[in-house]
Parts: sequence; C-alpha cells; structure tokens
Amino acid sequence: MIFQAPGAGQFKPGTRLRHYKGGLYVVVGTCLIEATLKPGILYQPQQGDMQHVTWMRPISDFQETVVTADGKVPRFVILDPA
Repeated sequence: MIFQAPGAGQFKPGTRLRHYKGGLYVVVGTCLIEATLKPGILYQPQQGDMQHVTWMRPISDFQETVVTADGKVPRFVILDPA
C-alpha cells in the first residue's frame, strides 16, 4: 500500500496519525513556533506512559519522508481525518 505524507490543511484537532515506527498520535492543534514564526503541530501519544504530555513539531516534520529498510516512507500518515 502506498501512503502519502499529509498536507498542511489536514491537521485538525482530533486527527489520528501513525508514525513510521508504529506509534499512534492525535493532533491537539496547530501553533506558531515563537523563535521562527513557522507553523507547528501540537500532538499527544495514544500509548505508553506519556499520554498526558503534549508535544510539538514543525509542520514540515509531518510532511517529510524518511529512508527505511523498505525504502522512502512518510514520517507520519493520517489514519482518519477529524
């Protein structure tokens, strides 16, 4: 199955994502990174002991591809849009 990296407009609160390493996350919202004024995504893990922690990454990280043993894959894929 071929997946495409998510586009910028797809990161609505409640959107569920899968990281290429298998982790599941939910989008909390969007933000501006103060130091750069670039857009960011706020998200929380859906498993493990850090579910109460909100993380932030630049939106560009969500649109990147990474090289794995299986070739290039998106860093994150959307499981179900909010």
